[in-house]
Amino acid sequence: MAVRSRLRAILIPAFFYLVLGGASAYLVRNASEGKHGAEARVKFDKQLASLKAQLAALQDERESWRRRVDSLRNESVDSDLLVQEAHGLLDRVAPDEVVIFTDAKR
Repeated sequence: MAVRSRLRAILIPAFFYLVLGGASAYLVRNASEGKHGAEARVKFDKQLASLKAQLAALQDERESWRRRVDSLRNESVDSDLLVQEAHGLLDRVAPDEVVIFTDAKR
């Protein structure tokens, strides 16, 4: 009897320590390497920085297009300049225009 109770007094706490140690090791491993762990956080931060840079570039491009569209409004554009720009972009000429070819590119 005394041996059995002494054995229980040693094995039962040892079993619980092993179970709690295993659970702790599992939680610590997932906290560092898991789907939402420290390594994933670094990866997410890099992705966030990349997406912020892409957003800034797209916002700059949007602002550029907004300025170009605003400059095409009736009250702020000269119709001759608008026609000239349209002809240049579309590579078209009117029947009464003279075209001079050069080697220089725009």
